[in-house]
Amino acid sequence: MSDSPSHLRAQIRNLQTRRRSLESKLVQPQTMLAASLIERFLSSRGAPRASPAYYLSRSAQGRSRLTYVPKEQLSASRQQCEAYRRYRQNRAAWRQLTAQLSALWKRLQQAQSQ
Repeated sequence: MSDSPSHLRAQIRNLQTRRRSLESKLVQPQTMLAASLIERFLSSRGAPRASPAYYLSRSAQGRSRLTYVPKEQLSASRQQCEAYRRYRQNRAAWRQLTAQLSALWKRLQQAQSQ
């Protein structure tokens, strides 16, 4: 891999463009639920359910908490959980790009100091 200043600058510009794209996604207003939606076939008085029941699984004080989701709220809850999952993925990608940029800035400094 070339460490010429012009090549490093091009890599930096590319990563900055990708990071700005992620930033625009991260700041978009959206309703999110910091939870996972789970499907369970819990039995009622010994008889298995014919259809699943849905619950939000959230972590509170180091423990999982389940909250029942009524059918009329299922679609909205699913979308909000998915929005939270995408947000976390984008935030992780942003952190990774930021680390890569930091390393490239150091390499550019070294290349220009020679």
